[in-house]
Amino acid sequence: MLNADLDRRCLKRRIVWQLIAWTVFISILLVWSMWSVNEEVFTLARKEALANFNKDQAFRAWATGHGGVYVPMTEDTLPSPYLSHIAERDITTASGKKLTLMNPAYMLRQMMDLYDELYGVKGRITSLNPLNPNNAPDAWERSALLSFEEGSTEAYEITKIDGEPYIRLMRPMVTAAGCLKCHAHQGYTVGSIRGGVGVSVPLESYTEMADRRKNILWTILSVIWGLGLGVVGLGGRRSLQRIEERLDYEKHIWHQANYDWLTQLPNRNLFHERLERGLTLVRRDKRQLALIYIDLDRFKDVNDTLGHHAGDMLLQEAAQRLTTCVRAVDTVSRLGGDEFAVILTSLPDNMAVKRSATKILEMLKKPFIVDGSEVHVSASIGITFYPEDGKDSESLLKNADTAMYQAKEMGRNTYRYFTQEMNQEAQRRVDLENALRGAVDRGEFALHYQPIIDIKSGALVGAEALMRWTNPEYADVGPDQFIRVAEVSGLIFPIGDWVLGQAINDFNRWQADGLLLDRLAINVSSLQFKSPAFHRILQDKLTEQPSLNHHLCLEITESLFLDDEGEVTNQMAALRHKGITLSIDDFGTGYSSLGYLKRFPVDSIKIDRTFVRDVITDPEDAALCEAIIAMAHHLKLKVVAEGVEDQQQLDCLNEWGCDSAQGYLFGQPVPADQFFQNMKMRLCS
Repeated sequence: MLNADLDRRCLKRRIVWQLIAWTVFISILLVWSMWSVNEEVFTLARKEALANFNKDQAFRAWATGHGGVYVPMTEDTLPSPYLSHIAERDITTASGKKLTLMNPAYMLRQMMDLYDELYGVKGRITSLNPLNPNNAPDAWERSALLSFEEGSTEAYEITKIDGEPYIRLMRPMVTAAGCLKCHAHQGYTVGSIRGGVGVSVPLESYTEMADRRKNILWTILSVIWGLGLGVVGLGGRRSLQRIEERLDYEKHIWHQANYDWLTQLPNRNLFHERLERGLTLVRRDKRQLALIYIDLDRFKDVNDTLGHHAGDMLLQEAAQRLTTCVRAVDTVSRLGGDEFAVILTSLPDNMAVKRSATKILEMLKKPFIVDGSEVHVSASIGITFYPEDGKDSESLLKNADTAMYQAKEMGRNTYRYFTQEMNQEAQRRVDLENALRGAVDRGEFALHYQPIIDIKSGALVGAEALMRWTNPEYADVGPDQFIRVAEVSGLIFPIGDWVLGQAINDFNRWQADGLLLDRLAINVSSLQFKSPAFHRILQDKLTEQPSLNHHLCLEITESLFLDDEGEVTNQMAALRHKGITLSIDDFGTGYSSLGYLKRFPVDSIKIDRTFVRDVITDPEDAALCEAIIAMAHHLKLKVVAEGVEDQQQLDCLNEWGCDSAQGYLFGQPVPADQFFQNMKMRLCS
């Protein structure tokens, strides 16, 4: 984009210079053309003057060659006093007519006067030593005559005569043999310069002709100049248009590369550029910079329930709300998915960050109207500061992400500042995720089984499959920890597929060896349950072994139901139609309420061990368990109690009508083979 902008400026300068150069060229051409017209006209006028001079010289040569001409004496032609020294000046003819000799100079003078009268061309004979005082030279003629004596052959000038412009040409008059008759007494000899003949031609007609030509040239050159300007302008405009198009294209490409197509916020690329720029400024000015990392809570549920179009609309609205929470100098960016980041520079104090984070939480907590539906989301926010939490953009962003993850762990819809303890926890989570990768292929997972007992009869009714991880470095990590990491990293899908396949294999082996169970309970992650791939794999298993339909029980958590009643309800109904039973695991510890039991097609609920543990000593837990059992039975649901460890707990549950129980009172979770042996012994006894 910078090159295109530079090209545009260079092209504009080039166009201006081309216009100037063209104008200068046409101006020079115009001046030269006007000068050429003047020269041409002057040449024509000079040629006319020269032609008249030549006529003068031809006539003078003729008259001189004949010694003059005798003409009748009249009032206009009296005997010349300047020829008195010639004996034959005056003669009488036989008839008695008197004639007088007219010398060539006098004849030419009369001819010139007549020529002037007829054509306006003036002629004049002058000499430095004239016989006739009227032929005395003026200043210009004197200068010309002197130049002739020095060898010059012509003199001319543009002057005014009686207010009109004339070209005045003079050439030397050379003494011929015939001239000596009249001028020998003046000391002239053949070949000597005895004066000059001047011709003055009027320039008015030539000036008019020149003006006409100049007007034509002016018009032609003006048209050519205008056409040239048009060509340069059109060519430049087209070139400029191409550059503008390229600049617009480059701007479009740059915008696409640096701005999020959906929200029009700076994307991750531009975010990093501005963060680096901000860090450079605060390092120079020794100020503080804050980074706010924002993740929308349960946004995936919006996509899954209302569709991606609704999710896009929510993201657009969320982006607009975020921009209202910060200053114009700050940067709000969408990093991808439902993750946003805010760069706060020039902080007056740390409280400014807290105020911004609080405002962001409040704005995002307000309901979103998407396609006419009211949608509720919240945000988890992580905050880091430069230089306390990181000296570079990568560290700040990583630590802000860690703090954001901690905010999610703390219940969401809150913000957390980064601490080193979080970094250690994040590193442990990364190490745990790396260790989980490939754990299925390495055979590090195992299933342990815990019996489920009918409380009234004490009979074995089923078993729950519980995961165990046998990695020696993480022997102390329980399922509640590594399952959560597996869900965040996406590893839950291959792990869940392995659990389903292994549990079914173990169940089939028990059935073949004579251990008949009514129920095989398998825990299914919410992410796994929503995955179409899981349902395809489950359908393949059921197709291969139709008998599983009425024995398989999928245990799901309450979080599955949040903001997702449509698709989940359909999937649950389809599974129940095939004979698979569904149970809500850890009931009462999640976000739901008993009201969910009316809307979702489940078969049973499992009371979490935290409520069962203190039913003997805590009246509130006892009342809660009794109420859950009564409500479930009212809704025609079975109830399973977890964590039963002694007879007193079992007696209370029996009294309240609880259907089934599992816990250490009946057996700890053990590997499949050991479970088989234990249950066979129990049945035999």
